Amino acid sequence: MKTTKFILTLALIALFFACKTEKKEEAVAFEKFQFATPEAVGMSSDSLAQIQDLVNEYVAAKKYPGAVTLIAKNGKIIYESEVGWSDSLQTIPYRKDHLFRMASMTKPLVSVAAMQLVEAGKLNLEDPVGKYIPSFMETEVLQEFNPADSSYTSVASQSIPTVAQLLTHTAGVPYGFVNPPVNGAILAKNQIPDLATHLPMTIEQTAAKLGDLPLIHEPGAQWMYGLNTDVLGRVVEVASGQSLDDYIREHITQPLGIEQLDFYFPDSLTTQLTVPYITGSDGKVSPIPDMGPFYNVNYPTTGAKTYMSGGSGMTGTARDYYLFCQAMLNDGSLGDSQILKPETAQLMHQNQLDTITYPWGTGGFGYGFHVASGESDTPKDVYSWGGAFSTTFWIDPNNELIVIQLRQVLSSPYNQEIDTRLAKIIYGAL
Repeated sequence: MKTTKFILTLALIALFFACKTEKKEEAVAFEKFQFATPEAVGMSSDSLAQIQDLVNEYVAAKKYPGAVTLIAKNGKIIYESEVGWSDSLQTIPYRKDHLFRMASMTKPLVSVAAMQLVEAGKLNLEDPVGKYIPSFMETEVLQEFNPADSSYTSVASQSIPTVAQLLTHTAGVPYGFVNPPVNGAILAKNQIPDLATHLPMTIEQTAAKLGDLPLIHEPGAQWMYGLNTDVLGRVVEVASGQSLDDYIREHITQPLGIEQLDFYFPDSLTTQLTVPYITGSDGKVSPIPDMGPFYNVNYPTTGAKTYMSGGSGMTGTARDYYLFCQAMLNDGSLGDSQILKPETAQLMHQNQLDTITYPWGTGGFGYGFHVASGESDTPKDVYSWGGAFSTTFWIDPNNELIVIQLRQVLSSPYNQEIDTRLAKIIYGAL
């Protein structure tokens, strides 16, 4: 009898530890950050080491204060580096957990939010924007502009902008920095900012104003970068019944385990926020002293925190943005979370411009992403975007590769140069 009890006890203990081991293995299998050496995924560590030298070269020339770089392949992070300084006195080195203003790298997340609502039947790609924002029900197109007093003439548009056109930047909604003498003057006169702001404004107010202003071209007639995704953010709010930040948290960032990628953060995290720079006439960078009445350089942690700019408002870390990219590379899923159906995720990085010419080099544009055609240095099918503060990312589905480099220089003239050199190093390491 004692022997039987002893054997039973041993069996229970074995079962207990087997369950614990099984649970531990499950936890490892769904660990959100997985790591490998470059060699384990067919890349060269020695070649990737050139990235640090590349960034140091630009830091020494005072063209950038530095950069945080992350590379992942086959679902694993294989390279990370933090080079340079977050402050002009060079006392605070860049860290992986530093918060970077993502600016237009917000657009892909808001575009995913819209596509989720399409899947849910709450939006249709061909819906007129006026269905969600009444001022867009009757739109006009700019004809003539008078720079003396910013007055203009316009005529009724032949069609109404659609949700799909907002996603592809073919709706005709302008940015002020694209043709500042005209677009910039009209937006400034109506107090509409290009970037996220610290002022007590809302995108509901801004989107309503934009619907009353003239479009720069007929809807669907051409590709023009503009406040389309800011308007789309308001469409997401109306269609979902939630504020844009709450919707993105509930349906994108929290399901993916993203902790620090949001529109605004507590004041206490100001010290974690990177210092933004600007390039002077001498070609060298210095901290931005002032961004004008609309902008406060610390807007993510100070100010009213009410303006959820769908085109420029999010701030975050390289690792947190990586989780979003990995979900897109996985056709809309990460671990147990699925934020899009595979067919929807794939549709987003297919060229949707049809016969419309993409004016910024080769390739085309999908729903929220530039899509490479393979005619330049970028391999075919790579999809990507960047931000006004010199952040950039790309996703290469054919090589299962994700690259993120975060810098903080407003509209740096060196972005294309360093991005091209970075890509050359990375593809040379394959």
